[in-house]
Amino acid sequence: MKKILLSLFAVALISSCTNKGKGQSGLQDSLAVDSLDFAYPVTLTHAKGMQVVNHEGYKELFILGPVTGDTIGRYILYPRGKRPSLETTAQLIPIPARTLGCLSTTDVGVLPILGLRDVLVACSEPSNINDSLLHLKVEQGLIANIGQGMGRNTEQILATHPDVLLQSFSESTDKDQELIAAGISTITINNWQEESLLARAEWLKVIGLLFGRNAQADSVFRSIEARYQEACNLVASVQDTLPILYGIDYQGVWYIPSEGSYVASMLRDAKLRYEFAPRGGTSEAVSFEYVFSHHRNAGTWICVTPQRLKTLREFLSLNERYQHFEAAKAGNVWVDRKRNNYGSSDFWEGAPYHPDLILKDLIKATRPQLLPEYEPTYFVKLK
Repeated sequence: MKKILLSLFAVALISSCTNKGKGQSGLQDSLAVDSLDFAYPVTLTHAKGMQVVNHEGYKELFILGPVTGDTIGRYILYPRGKRPSLETTAQLIPIPARTLGCLSTTDVGVLPILGLRDVLVACSEPSNINDSLLHLKVEQGLIANIGQGMGRNTEQILATHPDVLLQSFSESTDKDQELIAAGISTITINNWQEESLLARAEWLKVIGLLFGRNAQADSVFRSIEARYQEACNLVASVQDTLPILYGIDYQGVWYIPSEGSYVASMLRDAKLRYEFAPRGGTSEAVSFEYVFSHHRNAGTWICVTPQRLKTLREFLSLNERYQHFEAAKAGNVWVDRKRNNYGSSDFWEGAPYHPDLILKDLIKATRPQLLPEYEPTYFVKLK
């Protein structure tokens, strides 16, 4: 069924391109493409934080809480101009949406992959966007600043008026109803609470749903899935797991990832060994002393840090006790700062949709003989 719909979608798309500039005929072909894509069935194979139900004439998108699985967001998506007659409290969203606002730069990484850079009109702290073409739009004043840190500028959001606003559950406020009443659909994105890198990447299908790119999003994700499996195969025959140190001290606290987090899954797939907190959350706070006593002898240190670090000396200056870890003594400290063109790390923007490259980076850092010619993409070894 999917292959048939994808073929029809391609034919309609070619027809649309052929008739471009032919007025009403071109518009009708464009609507035909949108209709065919909307009919494309959306299925999920990894993501657990959302559900999609394909109905005749509309689709339902459910966003689920990470611990209880309760519904924290419900949306009815329907082809533009064909609003269904439903008794519902869910948000009804015409598809395809035309413009997008994001309360975090972490949500924009999928746009280049789906060819949707032009839909972004608003973002919190857009100067931090790492993609060069999107950053050019920021410099040209084409992407409005709608927030700072965890705060958002409701007035600016209303003024920019994107069709859709992406936000995390923690960013939802009592102002949401004001935005919805004004015709701005607010969508909760909780991909960071998924249990694997592939599950996190599969959230690109939400953007596919919203912008009429269902067939493309499905094809892109299948490719992502295949490349990730190829990366896993690099260590498939490895029997032993290597102990590592993961994370960084933050004001005297060290956060241990939950065994049910995507971080734990990522490290396991790379055949790496670390301590994980029990399931039920994304992390657990422990003391520096605890981490030091349990992991001081690990030979490799993998670190995701907000600091803009370039040298090992700068890293060690963050905490004088870092120098006592064996990985620091050996100069084997890797941080996620290789791609930070404009101050922010692409590890949070583009990397979620390139899980194979994250895994290869980890393999290169810990078993370089398996990837002798590979140049890490996101992590860099400090010198």
